[in-house]
Amino acid sequence: MDSSSIKNLLEAAAEAPHSQAKGKAYEDLIAYLFEAVPGCIVDRDITNVFGTEQIDLAVGNIHEVGGLRLFPPVFLVECKNWDEPVDSQAVGYFFNILASRSLELGVLIAANGVTGDLTKGLHAHALGLGAASRGIKMIVVTTRDLSRVEKLSDFIELFHRRYLRACATGQLGAPGPED
Repeated sequence: MDSSSIKNLLEAAAEAPHSQAKGKAYEDLIAYLFEAVPGCIVDRDITNVFGTEQIDLAVGNIHEVGGLRLFPPVFLVECKNWDEPVDSQAVGYFFNILASRSLELGVLIAANGVTGDLTKGLHAHALGLGAASRGIKMIVVTTRDLSRVEKLSDFIELFHRRYLRACATGQLGAPGPED
């Protein structure tokens, strides 16, 4: 994993000709990054038996040295390469999928973040508080965050810090004013 590969994949996602291609390119980038983490395996584009719910990525985390040691053994990843922040409806839908599978962590890769204000807990950010009381956490990572990743250790630290923030605050582990 290197910064030029990340930049190339980010550019491919930004320059894709239509929204479906943009989303697929964004998923390719995120799968590439998680597959580079020691102990992580990735399964893509999973749909439930009823065809009503689709998951972009499921990640198995074996907790190897140098990997995502703070993360649970299984978590789901949703990629939203939207021009606008992801709204509370989409965030709530993802929380419901996590709850229906009794999973404690969801990762939302949202190109432009989520609606609302982290410090005030408004809009999509408000949903993190209700989910935390049910033992579910969500972290949010943006394109801006990903563009700063130069090596694997940067990626792992970013995700560990966001997860720590979600655990400590009971809110979304999202970019704050200092990010």
